[in-house]
Amino acid sequence: MKNRQSHSQLAYAAIRERITSGELASGAMVSEAAIAKELGLSRTPVGEALRRLSHEGLVDQIPRYGTVVRSLSQEDLRELFEIRQALEGMAAAKAADRITAEVLEELELLCVAIDTEITSAQSSGATALEGEALNRFLAADMAFHMLIISSARNRRLGDILEQTRSISSMFYARRGVHSLQRVIDANDWHRKILAALVARDSARASELVINHIQHSCDQSLRSEDNGDAPINLGTLNLPPSMRMALKAVTK
Repeated sequence: MKNRQSHSQLAYAAIRERITSGELASGAMVSEAAIAKELGLSRTPVGEALRRLSHEGLVDQIPRYGTVVRSLSQEDLRELFEIRQALEGMAAAKAADRITAEVLEELELLCVAIDTEITSAQSSGATALEGEALNRFLAADMAFHMLIISSARNRRLGDILEQTRSISSMFYARRGVHSLQRVIDANDWHRKILAALVARDSARASELVINHIQHSCDQSLRSEDNGDAPINLGTLNLPPSMRMALKAVTK
């Protein structure tokens, strides 16, 4: 039984990473037989992994057709952002009381990393981030939020947000370009949130995170700059702090 569970977990992790990185795009067929052969497993653990992913909302299992990577509608995105507002706001309030000085330093470094991308883009006259510059921003942005969530020190809360972020990352994996102004706005929010955490102001930290996510939701739902180029965060030479935070999302 234990061996079967480990095989199912292996298949789950492999498929999930391909979906959240954009390797398996929305609408793509997921072949149970092909994945089982590639991973050297029987079809049983792969089938279990796909049912788990279906339960989490990453794939749809369609009778007499097969398994496909789920396509996110605007309503799906709106619901995901609403969940994030409620739970990340709670996490920020708890983090304000529990966050360590070391994590506050990591958050500052992530803000600096995003500032560096902004300055570099402005120096070159760019009005948007794309390619590896976009990847680095998305990595830093995700790491910033994940460090706050982990600082809440509530495992169940973290598990729920991990699932929510896994689904929403499918949307970001399709983005090929990000306006520079949106990046500037995001880091302005990050700086305000960091200041509230440094001040141990739980109410302010929660309020800022909720407003930040609402602002991001509004931008995402009206944005027309989506591209088809997949963003693979795992191929970048990222600082350890980013990799640690992203591990929770892509494991």
